[in-house]
Amino acid sequence: MSDRPPRPAIPAAKSALGDELLYLLFARRALRRSFDHVWMQSVGPLPARGQGPFIFYLTHTSWWDAYMLMVIHRLALGRPFDSYVMQEERQLRAYRFFTWCGAFSINRRDPQDVERSLQYAAGLLRGRRDRALYIFPQGRIVPSDRRPLTTYPGVARIVALAGEVTLCPIAMRYEFLGEQWPHAFMRVGPAHRPADPADIEGTLAEITAGLTEASDALRDDVVGGRRDRFRPLLRGPLGIDKRFDQFLRMFRRA
Repeated sequence: MSDRPPRPAIPAAKSALGDELLYLLFARRALRRSFDHVWMQSVGPLPARGQGPFIFYLTHTSWWDAYMLMVIHRLALGRPFDSYVMQEERQLRAYRFFTWCGAFSINRRDPQDVERSLQYAAGLLRGRRDRALYIFPQGRIVPSDRRPLTTYPGVARIVALAGEVTLCPIAMRYEFLGEQWPHAFMRVGPAHRPADPADIEGTLAEITAGLTEASDALRDDVVGGRRDRFRPLLRGPLGIDKRFDQFLRMFRRA
């Protein structure tokens, strides 16, 4: 019998060079070309180096979420952790280069593979204060305002397997706000410890409530126009509307 730790069908294959190239050539370039701004709001102290292991559980509302993870890791948090992300096996086979960023697979249609992936995730985190896991507990892309928010128990099972971890919700939202280019928003925190890591149903309820609260609060601030509660992480191109406004201001001053 092998003593080899459980591994998913596609394990992470981290590469610092590959990770940075993906960010610079794909994520940052695409976000800066496609969004007016990427905005961040934090609630409570941001997770810091040496305070892990952390599990960041995120809403999943858009294809852009994968690129936003790279921005969160670098610009929002400042790269405090050796980070990993759980990704659907079918998607990861198509975009296998994401393994360079710490992505590993899960196949929810195969119970044995699910168990291997959860054990693998827990093994990455167990006792490692320098590590973090990003996970989308909704399991698929869901409209931002669909309620009730439904989550899968995988993240709670990882908590039970890993032992001592800190949880942190991250909500994301994309809005046009009456301008040519859309804006991307994120809300990070507050971080919290599970009341009883061994209680899978209780932890799942905490995660569902935390993600719902973060998503609702983000919606209220964005729709309410409370831009002063956010700070910019990335700036994109000026839209035609803003360029025309600049032209009119120059014309009036002439």
